Amino acid sequence: MWSALVVLSLVGCAVAGPPVTRSRKDIEAFRAYLERSRTDDGLRLESRMLANPKASAWENSGKFQGDILLNDKQAELLEQQYAGVAARNAYIWPNTKWPRNTVVYDFNNEFTHAQIIAIHSAMLEIEEHTCIRFRRKTILDRHYVRITGKPDGCYASLGYWKDIPVHILNLGKAEPGEGCFINSIIIHEWFHILGFLHMHSTYNRDDYVHLLWENMKPGYEYEFERFEYDVADNLDLPYEYASVMHYDRFAFSKNGRPTMLPIHTDYGLMGQLDYVTGWDWHRVNRHYNCPHAWSSEEHSDESYEHEYKVEENAAVEDGQEDLADDLPQEEVVEDLPQEELAPDTPQDFVAEKVSVVDN
Repeated sequence: MWSALVVLSLVGCAVAGPPVTRSRKDIEAFRAYLERSRTDDGLRLESRMLANPKASAWENSGKFQGDILLNDKQAELLEQQYAGVAARNAYIWPNTKWPRNTVVYDFNNEFTHAQIIAIHSAMLEIEEHTCIRFRRKTILDRHYVRITGKPDGCYASLGYWKDIPVHILNLGKAEPGEGCFINSIIIHEWFHILGFLHMHSTYNRDDYVHLLWENMKPGYEYEFERFEYDVADNLDLPYEYASVMHYDRFAFSKNGRPTMLPIHTDYGLMGQLDYVTGWDWHRVNRHYNCPHAWSSEEHSDESYEHEYKVEENAAVEDGQEDLADDLPQEEVVEDLPQEELAPDTPQDFVAEKVSVVDN
């Protein structure tokens, strides 16, 4: 079953379409866009939210595709691919998975107790649903994720890079449940650390979403580039509107109108932030070759959650040895709400399918 994945796994990162030679003006504009996404423009997240209040906090964070913090090598490879100066297979990025499925992290000592609890809750939820483990940095660790609280947004480095010791996960400080401290946004940023791109970047996204270029902010059209199938592994899982990694309708809108609309019925779930889906967890498990992740080709959200329920409960009862020792004693991970968002179905499209789309 061919389907869409948002992972920069082994993963190449190539702009969709055959390699072509761009004009100097086009290349310079793309380079300027990449540099702009990597530069602190001094704007706080609150300012960007006022400019586009319908978009989510992570979409408004001023980085590549909203919240991806590119390193020098990633920016260079993206520019070369855009310019069409080399074969695409030169830009497959191997070894970007965290070794031994373990993410090493450290705090920047700038968060409140409640904020630390919220971050730990998201980490524990990832541990409960996947084989990923988190471990606090020691003096012997060279590679780790530094969790910071700069006010410019929610964003993260993409994947593990052995040549770059310090990876960044930034969460603009807010009350838990608000701004960057919405649980699903914290998990979204950890997914970038694990190597995942956004759902709308996949090679076959044009079969599932319709882009409204006329509503996009000038110069931000690059946020909607997609990646070719020959360098992105879809792990045989579906394109999913409800994925916690999917843009919503109003990302990078210049006029408050949608920039992206679902071609099939999404029941108002595209870009939802209420919960992480079963398919999201399954993508992580397959990407990191977790036990039993490849034993079945497809699951519904309900069957997937049921299948792993016993294992999750057992893990909680036994104690998460890697993370639990670092968690506050009062930490409790609650079930996330499964409610649907209000529909915003466009007039131009006919409802055909549900939020998880099988080909």
